[in-house]
Amino acid sequence: MANAILTSKSVEQQTYRSCMGLLKLAEKYSASRLESACKKALSFTATPSYKSIKNILVTGNDQTGSGDESAAIQPKTHGITRGAGYYRR
Repeated sequence: MANAILTSKSVEQQTYRSCMGLLKLAEKYSASRLESACKKALSFTATPSYKSIKNILVTGNDQTGSGDESAAIQPKTHGITRGAGYYRR
């Protein structure tokens, strides 16, 4: 995770604050929650930010699901959808 943040900017020193912020989040939340939040963030993007990881922790999304959201997506079935018969006039 730290590698993803460190390589997100062109100058590595610009990312030190983000890494230090992540370490502080491990003190407020647990290290295991931080790890699962980082995994979830990495499943969405290759370059997660401090803010996105913090939002995952604050909302508790790190504790729900396994991070694989594609399996949870269900097709929408609405009663107002027009079928093929409507278009065959």
